[in-house]
Amino acid sequence: AKSDAELRQVLTAMVGRLGQSHFSIIPREASGVVNGSRDNALPDKSGTVGVVLRLLDGRLLVTRVESGSSAANSGVMPGWVLESVNGKPVALALDLRPAATDSRRASLLAYSIGLAALSGPVGEAVALRFLSDGDRRVEVNLVREPPPGVVARFGNLPPLPAHLEFERRRIGVKTVGIIRFNIWMPVLAAKFDAAVDSLRDSDAIVLDLRGNFGGVGNMSTGIAGHFLDSARVIGTMLQRTQGPLRFVANPRRVDTRSQSVKPFSGPLAIVVDELSVSTTEIFAGGLQAMNRARVFGVQTAGQALPSIPERLPNGDILYHAIANFKSPTGKDIEGDGVIPDRIVPLKRSALLLGKDPALDAAIKWAASGSQLLRPNR
Repeated sequence: AKSDAELRQVLTAMVGRLGQSHFSIIPREASGVVNGSRDNALPDKSGTVGVVLRLLDGRLLVTRVESGSSAANSGVMPGWVLESVNGKPVALALDLRPAATDSRRASLLAYSIGLAALSGPVGEAVALRFLSDGDRRVEVNLVREPPPGVVARFGNLPPLPAHLEFERRRIGVKTVGIIRFNIWMPVLAAKFDAAVDSLRDSDAIVLDLRGNFGGVGNMSTGIAGHFLDSARVIGTMLQRTQGPLRFVANPRRVDTRSQSVKPFSGPLAIVVDELSVSTTEIFAGGLQAMNRARVFGVQTAGQALPSIPERLPNGDILYHAIANFKSPTGKDIEGDGVIPDRIVPLKRSALLLGKDPALDAAIKWAASGSQLLRPNR
């Protein structure tokens, strides 16, 4: 290899031959400061327009528009299809994807392509063309804004935006709390505690973990403790040279005001999709296996190997697995991932009507107060 670029190609090909998740080469520039300088930084991709995209029928579909974002203020709606960015057809970029035998991997690659196309410097304008309802073409000019939440750092990994939000919904005489967060990072732990405290009097809680790419695995034990009244094992990490490490839930006995409480015991639903990865799969699979939560959506990524980032001599980062992970029933999470108790695929027609099929199904079940059922596969 005569350059860093050639070296990265070789290393990427090597780890790719393993055929496992959580193996990658991250360029040193992406991790932040290089030799005390940012002169070699990658292009600024910190700005966002506020839309969430998913692959459906070979096209990138808007599935969610962030409240108050540039996209929301310009009238962009869920169900719209992204056609072009600054005059460049999205279909051309999607056609360049490597062949993927697994539809979940194809969805992840398409999401990455869409995210890269929409991201850019904060304050920069971007011209987008969509297909709205009736496949009517709509062109909008949006200004990229800082992503919601706070920037989180973990070890040698690149900085990532961490965001959590929650709300209440009234369904008949029942109240359902909904919590969404995009990554398992310690900076969100206190925010999650506060969200549960605010929703503790709800009849049920729904955790929307679609598009949550994982993060710090041990956070799953603390979060699970909000919903389990005993120290139960939600999964086991198996390392090569050490004994099994059990992820034991830590039941929450006090709230954020140091007042005595019991873990939330009402119905708990978890919503996932093909972009729910790693720690999200550990958490959802664990609570599903012990029959504490009912899972809605579509099969998760199946990428749940515990891993660490290590810096190589040239400054790049080798992100690599260090263990396997099994559910409480002994099932591998890697590969199959989590299969929902109720599979609810994405439908453009529903999004165009202002509906969210998977979340709506989870809320309806949670509000019904139904007893948990064993997974029916």
